[in-house]
Amino acid sequence: MMDKYTVQGVKKLLALTRTKIRLAEEAGTMHTKPRPLPLVEFFSKRKIETVADAKNHALELKDSADFSDERRIAETVFQLLDVIEGVKYGFEPKESCALVDDRKLNEVEVTAKQDSSSLNILLMTKNIPDGINLFVGENPPVNAVHLGVVPSSLAFFLNFAFHSDYFFDGKNLKNINSVLGNRTLLLKAIHDSLGVFGVELKTER
Repeated sequence: MMDKYTVQGVKKLLALTRTKIRLAEEAGTMHTKPRPLPLVEFFSKRKIETVADAKNHALELKDSADFSDERRIAETVFQLLDVIEGVKYGFEPKESCALVDDRKLNEVEVTAKQDSSSLNILLMTKNIPDGINLFVGENPPVNAVHLGVVPSSLAFFLNFAFHSDYFFDGKNLKNINSVLGNRTLLLKAIHDSLGVFGVELKTER
């Protein structure tokens, strides 16, 4: 059972998703980017290619949320991040979207394989550990790959990770650490969801 702060964080993410979809509708955005949404398809087997379909899917995720089922909730969190990233491109600046591409993530994976090392996902941390780091937040450190400013940018890496034999074993994620820095409800929901999928969780002191 997820703790009350994680549950609150998931509810906050559901509300944020509704807001982003509404803003996309107001901006006249018709289609998602990419099409279909990859994490949604990975977990639900549904091909979501329009904002209208994304809206319906997000509503279904809300209505079916069972907080006694950690795995299902974690899948919901990852799909919501995917929906947010997929609908916001028409009304948010480019710097608020994912800042890496597949080529960069492939480089990260190759380095991790060569060193037989884990990858650190840094969720708005102040300190930077040794090793290979992906940073989420503002003012990225020089020795980390800047994944994005906002938490939903993690969706881009997750899609890569779930199709990587180094970061995914067919059931759980592997060779990944998540370091929680800024303790917002949203980041805690994401952090704990990563843990449900086998990511080693660390909290910055």
